[in-house]
Amino acid sequence: MQDLAIRDAVAADMPALCAVRRARSQHEGKMAEAAAATARFLVAVTDGHIVAFASVFLRHPVKGPPKSYVPKLSDCFVAPRYRSLGIGRALVSARERIARAAGCEHLYVSVDRVENPRWFDFFRRRGYWPLQPEPYRKRELRFSDDGKTEEVLARRQDLVVDLCRIEPA
Repeated sequence: MQDLAIRDAVAADMPALCAVRRARSQHEGKMAEAAAATARFLVAVTDGHIVAFASVFLRHPVKGPPKSYVPKLSDCFVAPRYRSLGIGRALVSARERIARAAGCEHLYVSVDRVENPRWFDFFRRRGYWPLQPEPYRKRELRFSDDGKTEEVLARRQDLVVDLCRIEPA
């Protein structure tokens, strides 16, 4: 994607964010964390449209439970029509740069390697290594396609990367 731009989300982005994923309360929560400087909430824009979003927590959230590790990549979502075009990779690179610029030496991510093996393999190729030998089960809330929350039992595995050892993108 030549015209891909990644920037911080702003309040005026709310309608476009809800068009990508109908999860207004989630988007509002991420914007509140960004305003509190605990996180950065990013959007990916191509052809003048927001097509993806992602966040990185630099500190534990103000609201909700603490993260298992910080700094931590969180909630990368690319609209189905725009997947496999490098947008997720660009969002990961942008968040790695943010963590590095904040003085972080390591960066964490939690991946459901059973439900999303491609994403797990992507992080492994990028130099992230698992903190546990096997996935663990975790109850978590997810947003369904119609914007409702549902509790699911995920199989998570935490990964970490040494930010000094990966190439800045």
